[in-house]
Amino acid sequence: MNHYGVRAQEHWRTHLPRQLAGIQDPEEFFTLLGATAESEIGVRAEALAQLKPAAEGYLDEVARLQTARQLAEMEVMRELILVDPEDREAVGQLLG
Repeated sequence: MNHYGVRAQEHWRTHLPRQLAGIQDPEEFFTLLGATAESEIGVRAEALAQLKPAAEGYLDEVARLQTARQLAEMEVMRELILVDPEDREAVGQLLG
């Protein structure tokens, strides 16, 4: 399980204990959730990184790529990892 899966599991343990108790195989669930998050972050970061200016120096490129990664990670963390316990629809989607 990667660090996204561990983070999600900790979040569910604290904020969604009833839903966590209903997961048949938590290890598999959070391993898959973490892998999905990591993949989605990569896809989104790549898409955001495509928005580059015509003339860009090395340091500007590094900053653009880091910013794209951070923005993608923030979005995915909010949507998949640190899901709002009161958002029943989001929780339901994750549980399948």
